[in-house]
Amino acid sequence: MSGASGSGGSGVVRNSALSFVAPAQPSPDQDVPSNLQDTSKEQTGQDCLVPAGLKALCDACAKVYPDQPNPLQVTTRLKYWLGGQDPLDYISMYWNPGSPDEHIPPHWHYISFGLSDLHGDGRVHPAGWQAAAGYGLELTLRLAAPPPPAAPPLWPAALLQALARYVFATGNKFYAGDHISWHAPLDGGGSRLRHLLVAQDPQLPPTDGPFGTVNFLQLVGCTGRELRAAQRGSGFDVLKLISEDHRCGDPWLVTRVSRRASASGLKGRSKGSDKEAAHLAGVTARLRWHPWTPTPSAQPSEGVEPTSPSQLSPSVEQQIKDTLQRGLTTMNTDRTGPEGEGHMSTDSFEMSSIERALPHVPELMQGSWQSEDDAVEYLDGVHLILNPEGASLLPLAIDGRVAHGRHFTYRGAVGAGGAATLLAPAVGGALTSPARPYACRATWLQILIPKDLAEDMSRQVAGLSALADTDSESDSGDECKRDSAPALPLTLTWHKHKLKISVVHDHDLL
Repeated sequence: MSGASGSGGSGVVRNSALSFVAPAQPSPDQDVPSNLQDTSKEQTGQDCLVPAGLKALCDACAKVYPDQPNPLQVTTRLKYWLGGQDPLDYISMYWNPGSPDEHIPPHWHYISFGLSDLHGDGRVHPAGWQAAAGYGLELTLRLAAPPPPAAPPLWPAALLQALARYVFATGNKFYAGDHISWHAPLDGGGSRLRHLLVAQDPQLPPTDGPFGTVNFLQLVGCTGRELRAAQRGSGFDVLKLISEDHRCGDPWLVTRVSRRASASGLKGRSKGSDKEAAHLAGVTARLRWHPWTPTPSAQPSEGVEPTSPSQLSPSVEQQIKDTLQRGLTTMNTDRTGPEGEGHMSTDSFEMSSIERALPHVPELMQGSWQSEDDAVEYLDGVHLILNPEGASLLPLAIDGRVAHGRHFTYRGAVGAGGAATLLAPAVGGALTSPARPYACRATWLQILIPKDLAEDMSRQVAGLSALADTDSESDSGDECKRDSAPALPLTLTWHKHKLKISVVHDHDLL
């Protein structure tokens, strides 16, 4: 991402399209390039050219920053609606002095423009398709920083663009309380903040614009321990712990990339309790599945088989590889780190924020990967294949969801499509039944897990939770010694139920 001429080598742009809606003119002594001074002089005549959705968002920002009508800004050379790769038209960067009395440090406030409908003419979002404007949200991030004249880092802007591409590619929206696994230092350096939580922006309330409501969601950097606590408990609870620990956060949840400690009060939360129902109802993961195929050497005993997944036909395997690679290519553009190592393989999706332990498969699972018009196919058995991070949540899925009469869904990662739902017999609205426990509609697989199978699975998958620690740091003295992660690949088999679950490395799913 870069700006127009006059941006210098930093890629930061002063006064772009948003300057047309500035509530105040630059002061006489302000250093403004001549071409931008001409733009300001013509502001009154140009107001009508500013998209109505953009003006509404800019007005909302002006209420918080009335003294910054022309914020620093990152824009794209080629807009998304002209064939560009970055969905966000602009990312503005406002300087916020913080509040020392509340332990809120000075920081840069990054705000996206483009996930909501800025234009209202269908060039990006279908016009008038829902009450919300576009996806109904914009993303923000607060980054602790020394006061200007130091320029704001640009990695948060690249991060916002990557997450926007994810939303546009999948249709999965973020909600307050969600978590996002990133698996790399957010700043591309040595930060221990490798993941994100999602909160409501404390200064920007939902805005009613000309094309619908826009909600400002703030991304908050978190450690691996904080992520696991959010996965096994509540993202809101972890956000509260971060905000109350002055080493880690503040009431405005400003991200401090230099912090080394996780929030106090997490002990025990990251491991969760098998007896407690989990709020998390689904995640995005890398997966694939196919009908059960017993091997000639299959033994009647249940347990772990170190094996590689059974082979698909060459044409099907190549199709899966091509689809996954297209999605990964979309996500990998403008990664955060200098080596391009950041990626988002798992995140809580819409269901985890809306669905709170309801005993029914929600309508919002009717996604692009399945349709009411597709016929239901019933299978004799199933082989489900997961990546390590998805598999690390199997103990939560079984003990925290299925054992409590609920369901848990793995939804295919970017570009992959498909989904697999593990559900208890008490879940209503499912395609399965005790007589036909495995059903699929298009690429949506449902696996019914009766009580006896759930109890056996609980014992067999318990050790998989250690897979979550393979890219995470632990705080010295705050956690007990971690269990060693099992060797991969491995396959868990329940012959009686004709069910296999394999865990393979991410690259084996491509």
